[in-house]
Amino acid sequence: MRTDLCVLQFRTNRIHLPDNSSASVSLSAIHQVISTATFSKQLAEWVRLQPVGAAGAGTAGAFGGPAAGGGAAGITAGEHLSIRGAAGSLPVFLCAHVHQVSERPLLCVLEDGDSAAFFCSDLQQVLGSDENIFLLPPSDSRPYDPEHASDPAPIIQRADVMQRLAASFSGIIVTSVDALTEKVSPSSRVLEASLDIQVGQLEDPEYLIESLVSQGFTRTEFVEQPGDLALRGGILDVFPFAGAFPIRIEFFGDEIESIREFDIHTQRSVSRRTTARIVPNLDAPTESNVHRIPLTDHFLTTSGLLVLVNSAQLFDAARDLFSRRGEARTAQVDKGADPEEASTYYLDESALRTALYPFNCLHFGTFQEDIDERIEIDSRPQPSFNTRIAQLRHQLLENQQKGVKTTILCDNVSQEGRMMELLEDDVLAGRASLKVESLHRGFEIPELSLALYTDHEIFDRYHRPSARKQKQRYGGLSLRELQHLTPGDFVVHIDYGVGRFAGLEQITVRERKQEAVRLQYLNGDVLYVNVNALHKLHKFKGKEGHQPVLTKLGSGQWEKAKSKTKSRVKDIARDLIRLYAQRKHSNGHAFGSDTVWQQELEASFQFEDTPDQASTNEAVKADMEQPVPMDRLVCGDVGFGKTEIAIRAAFKAVQDGKQVAILVPTTVLATQHFRTFQKRLTNFPIEVGVLSRFRTPAQIKETLARLKSGQIDIIIGTHRLISKDVIMKDLGLLVIDEEQRFGVAMKEKLRKLRVSVDTLTLTATPIPRTLQFSLMGARDLSIISTAPPNRQPINTEIHAFDKDLIRDALLYEVNRGGQVFFIHNRVQSIDEVGAMLRMLIPDIRIQVAHGQMNGPALERVMMEFVEGKFDVLVSTNIIENGLDIANANTIIINRADHFGLAELHQLRGRVGRSDRKAFCYLLVPSIHGLTREAKQRLQAVEEFSDLGSGFHLAMRDLDIRGAGNMLGAEQSGIIAEVGFETYHRILDEAVEELRSDEFADLFDTPHTPRAGETVIEVDVDALIPDTYLTNRIERLNLYRKISDGADRMALSEIRDELTDRFGEPPVEVENLLISAEIKLEGQQIRLAKVVFKNERLFLSIPMIEEDPWFYEKVFHPLLGALSEIPNRYVLNETRGSRLRAIIQDVPTLKDALAVLKGLNEKLQVGT
Repeated sequence: MRTDLCVLQFRTNRIHLPDNSSASVSLSAIHQVISTATFSKQLAEWVRLQPVGAAGAGTAGAFGGPAAGGGAAGITAGEHLSIRGAAGSLPVFLCAHVHQVSERPLLCVLEDGDSAAFFCSDLQQVLGSDENIFLLPPSDSRPYDPEHASDPAPIIQRADVMQRLAASFSGIIVTSVDALTEKVSPSSRVLEASLDIQVGQLEDPEYLIESLVSQGFTRTEFVEQPGDLALRGGILDVFPFAGAFPIRIEFFGDEIESIREFDIHTQRSVSRRTTARIVPNLDAPTESNVHRIPLTDHFLTTSGLLVLVNSAQLFDAARDLFSRRGEARTAQVDKGADPEEASTYYLDESALRTALYPFNCLHFGTFQEDIDERIEIDSRPQPSFNTRIAQLRHQLLENQQKGVKTTILCDNVSQEGRMMELLEDDVLAGRASLKVESLHRGFEIPELSLALYTDHEIFDRYHRPSARKQKQRYGGLSLRELQHLTPGDFVVHIDYGVGRFAGLEQITVRERKQEAVRLQYLNGDVLYVNVNALHKLHKFKGKEGHQPVLTKLGSGQWEKAKSKTKSRVKDIARDLIRLYAQRKHSNGHAFGSDTVWQQELEASFQFEDTPDQASTNEAVKADMEQPVPMDRLVCGDVGFGKTEIAIRAAFKAVQDGKQVAILVPTTVLATQHFRTFQKRLTNFPIEVGVLSRFRTPAQIKETLARLKSGQIDIIIGTHRLISKDVIMKDLGLLVIDEEQRFGVAMKEKLRKLRVSVDTLTLTATPIPRTLQFSLMGARDLSIISTAPPNRQPINTEIHAFDKDLIRDALLYEVNRGGQVFFIHNRVQSIDEVGAMLRMLIPDIRIQVAHGQMNGPALERVMMEFVEGKFDVLVSTNIIENGLDIANANTIIINRADHFGLAELHQLRGRVGRSDRKAFCYLLVPSIHGLTREAKQRLQAVEEFSDLGSGFHLAMRDLDIRGAGNMLGAEQSGIIAEVGFETYHRILDEAVEELRSDEFADLFDTPHTPRAGETVIEVDVDALIPDTYLTNRIERLNLYRKISDGADRMALSEIRDELTDRFGEPPVEVENLLISAEIKLEGQQIRLAKVVFKNERLFLSIPMIEEDPWFYEKVFHPLLGALSEIPNRYVLNETRGSRLRAIIQDVPTLKDALAVLKGLNEKLQVGT
């Protein structure tokens, strides 16, 4: 550790500048300044001179006149203006200026989808609104690929734009060549096909459904994707192909009583409408394909202007696209199909020139067609700073000396905070102002003495377009489908054990109808579970493919299994708590506050910190600054930023003159971490070393000597690090990666170290939320549950198995210098797949890896892949965990239909780990052969292309793995026996008992022991009748929701949901909800049982051994409260010696609820 590192031990305080300071320069203010420039005025004048309506007499030079095949006879060519030298995002400001001064619509065409998304995002930022700015994507319909499953999101966006163009359009459309060369339906079809409805309109629901089905809509039980419709009683749900949400139409007879938009995932209404337009799929093939027209024909009627960015490249791209589409058609013809000509669906280069011919057009970019009339602009792109703050500060000073005003745009508030800490002096001296705004590219304009920089370019970070993402609203898999039970599923009842779910059954108890869940146990025994007790019932979650043993009722077997589990769990929890106590009483090193270098390192991280990551980072640093040794566990999927947390903690430790040891389970990981740490710390005088099997004896000897003398600051290694010959001069921080993968002896050594040294443990396995609460106080825990928001989304596609597609994907990736994962999950045939790929492309290097290889051989293959010694790794799903290869950006998953949702998500997380676009191909034998569920599962993965986006669902295989990791591998056997939910519950109870008994002095929070459960019986019909809701799965889900309702608010929300989705609840449903509320009130008083029958209310008091706390705190106040109520009551003892209060004159269930509420108010005792 060099001494010059210790000089910077001072703290910078964040300074909050007042709003009227230079820090409040907004994009709209910059836009106004740019509008005053000479070139802006010239541009506005040129636009003003162009006639509104048909184009002028104009030059035919840009796209070629009619004679050159560029336009049809009689059509006048538009005027063209070339704007040269507009750097960075300056073209966006100029387009916004043109749109505002001319009040004319714009159609902006860019080379590809990503460029269009950035341009659209920038326009929305500059104009301060997304109201009238639309992104038109390609439709994703592929007429020459019968196996392709279309994504509904772009279809909806296109239909939305088409609807607006068919009316009077005055906004801006941004699109790509790919989208523009797709032909669309003519205006007449757009208007004819759409159906307008309004509140008060008379419409026969059945006739409406018939007309929608004829337009291509499908009847389903629940609406989940565009094109679905569902009728339940007087409520019709429809998912049109335009608009942000599906709509819910409520009828009163034939009259439309209300129209509401609703969210498909919750199925709840989100807003009310007075009118709605139901739009079918306008991109679907029709019988009259010949009538498809270019999109520009719709735009012609708007008197709009065309904006082309890099026009020369646009026409090259159009030529290539049409050629590829033609090849796809030929391939279908060769297979015996007779598809329409490519020109039916798409424009070729010549047709595109014809379509653009009549428009007045502005040209931007470096690669333009030859245009005579031009405006030259003197502007420059933002300088490249390569994350170096010193270079940036030098530039700011230089700008100030030249009289240039510099504004730095920060993507979010936390980035602004970082920049403020780094550039505090410069901001105070007026050399720069900071603003939270988002723009794709910065630029400098000397004429205006203006410099606009973006923070993501300063730190070389990927910038994500901030244009609205609508994709997550459509289709995919809902939580409901993941959790629902189907007959035959294994379930666990917390009191009776493992049984099989046999469906819902209506039973009669005391002449009253109830619905109950029927469970089958060993030897055909049957148990009926009341819907009020459904929270005791859980789907069995064990290891994949594990078949649990059914419990024999009345044998005591289940109770034994539970008590055995509790004692084992208690032992583990006891160890954890004891270690925690030891640590709290030992002295460690209190690290100093953050330095300027610490802030610079954190600001230069190439991804944006998520809130989880930022809070984890702060928690780790706060722990390090305490004199008590840190022991923090950081959980988060691979790629969620755990390593970055470790780098920052290590850097903090090194600045205090301490050494850091980073322990990893494999040599591959050691090499990866070594490279990552070196790359991140390259600007600082820090020595990083590595100890692993792949180092020579001479290298190891030298490393050990330098470690002992303190020349190495950070050492990364496998279990070799714990050897006796490894002596450190002054160890201050131990980082353990994937601790669960080390053996018992290793863990014992680590445990001894942990008492006195700050320890940070990382795990890539998500720890279930429920488990965190169980272990609160036993270990400091941080969860990083989301990926960095500016990670590139992974382009995910579902395809039928196709050798041509595989060859193209492999060649594309290898030709751009990348590597490929090919996942084939059958060891028996994996070598054949490797051989097939070698035959497809003989000149690329391919290796095979699977879990049945011996350890060193497998490790060698993985190491060679990390080092880039071959191009394609064909493997089973062993790569699901741990491998982090920035250069591998394509993954092909064969037989994707055989993988679970969680596995697919984990596998896809192997790619997209750099600033390159990543691809994931999900291959299946035939898309048409997939079940609806399998297709939805794959579409859910395709849809959640943002890493971590939709996967807050606690998925079961990850849950199991999480519990095993946290508490040791020996737990997985117990979990397999009792099921995951039961294990959780027992764990909660065990930790609670330990906290209140053995370790009461360690936890100073007052502790109320958990009450037993209140059983409820009512002699009224309390159920959801099938006349109100026919779908059994949905009824069961709602019963469970009611049973799980934690308070009055939750039950009130359920009542609202039922009314919203199915209409006014009948009396039986109201009784069910009231009885659930009665149960909550009884639970609060800690009653054992509440019975309502014959206009009387029976309140059973718990036995003293069941709840001593009740007799200590509640019993006497309850007697006092009973004596104050107006109803008569008596106290008596049952045959089982249980005390109960019988309250007379309680006519209805609502009255019973009122009595209990009154008692609770008098008691004012919470659980």
